[in-house]
This record gives sequence, C-alpha cells and structure tokens, in this order.
Amino acid sequence: MDLHDYVELIALLFWVICAVSGYVLGRVHFKNKRLEKLRLITSNLMKSYIRIYDQENLSDEKKINRVGNAVVDGLKSKGFKLNEQEVEDIFAAVAKQINSTDEAQDK
Repeated sequence: MDLHDYVELIALLFWVICAVSGYVLGRVHFKNKRLEKLRLITSNLMKSYIRIYDQENLSDEKKINRVGNAVVDGLKSKGFKLNEQEVEDIFAAVAKQINSTDEAQDK
C-alpha cells in the first residue's frame, strides 16, 4: 500500500463518520421537534378546554378528568401515540393549570 491508498482509506473513514453523525443528529433533531410539537399542541388544547369547562359548574376533579381526557383524545386524533407516563404528565399539568386558574380567580 502506498500513500495514495492511505489517503483514500482516511477519506472513506471520514465519510462513514459523517454519514453516521448525520443520521444520529437527524434522529435527535426530529425527536426534539416531535416533543416540541407535542408540547405546543397539548398546551393549546389544555387552555382551550379549561376555558370551556370553567363556564360549567363542576368540581375541580371532574374538570381535571374531563379536560385531561379531552386533551389525550385530541392528541391521539392528531396522530400522537402516548404512553402512560405522558398521560399522567398531561393530567398533572391540567391539575396545575386549573389550580392556578382557581387561585387567580379567588384573588
């Protein structure tokens, strides 16, 4: 093997490293993009449903259940697949939002 062969091997190695890096970074980018889209849609759905259910005379637990279920159903209809942890996080965020809304109305 002469010097030219070593240069070609190094170029091939750099090409493989770039291809693998591009694949990995692309996966990370699209995963973060999906999570950001999920966060935005969840936030918008949650605020909309909380405004709707605030007009009804319901207990906080019923509001939380109805808003949480509506948000989960809305996300599933938009094509998101949610695991149990994400559903629990949505219900916790709804409860936090409803409690903060109630505290603001009490003042």
